[in-house]
Amino acid sequence: MIRFFFFLIFFILNIKTLFPKDFPEIFGCFCEGGMILGKANKNDILMVDNKKVEIFDTGEFIFAFGRKFKDTVTISINVNKKSFSVKNKEYLIERIDGLRKNKVVPGKNEIQKIKDDQKKIRESKKIGSKKKFFGKEFSLPVEGRISGFFGSQRILNKKPRSPHNGIDIAASKGTPIVSPSSGIVKLIEHDMFFTGKTLIIDHGLGLISIFAHLNDIMVSQNQEIKKGETIGTIGMTGRATGPHLHWGVYLQNIPVDPMSLINSTFF
Repeated sequence: MIRFFFFLIFFILNIKTLFPKDFPEIFGCFCEGGMILGKANKNDILMVDNKKVEIFDTGEFIFAFGRKFKDTVTISINVNKKSFSVKNKEYLIERIDGLRKNKVVPGKNEIQKIKDDQKKIRESKKIGSKKKFFGKEFSLPVEGRISGFFGSQRILNKKPRSPHNGIDIAASKGTPIVSPSSGIVKLIEHDMFFTGKTLIIDHGLGLISIFAHLNDIMVSQNQEIKKGETIGTIGMTGRATGPHLHWGVYLQNIPVDPMSLINSTFF
């Protein structure tokens, strides 16, 4: 009788573990370059491919797959585990000629400038606000021709360079740019070596947008931005052969394909 009593207490205390809750709904794109968002309890243990992922105070968790990922991913919450297929992509080779020589092979005097710029961008990629500012859907920041694609191999002046971590949208100089989602202005720089006039918006939960080659920046540091609000205009500052916007998205250090955000919903 005593043994049965203790067994009953153990069963009641562990019933949540013995019968785990239904797996939470996860939104976004299970694809290379994609990002997913889900909700759990703050004290749950969340693992993605056996690596612990932070659950924010709001209960939200977020994960990005990057440019290259294997065919499946396994997500576990406490003892509940589920595998998902991850869609692979084929990437283009983009050849861009006509760039000034120093924008492809910088001289000694320019390397320190590049290092300083990279340090500022690295700092901006660190988690800022742990509140989610971005909404259910993202929109394109400007209408125009997509002239550069996420993940493509760049050949600049016939020299292979790193893959393109963003998209390029070609439009006339001075065309207004709007914020694709809500956030807070995290960085404003007027003369970065490669990206020229550069603006970074923090969308929360470690997600940021980088806007490069601007002609005008029309917001201020730490300003709260709403989706659709004008933030600047198209230019061709930095390493550019024509007026366009480079829009890059990162979840901390992991690049996200902006087009995967356009085609997905998040809650």
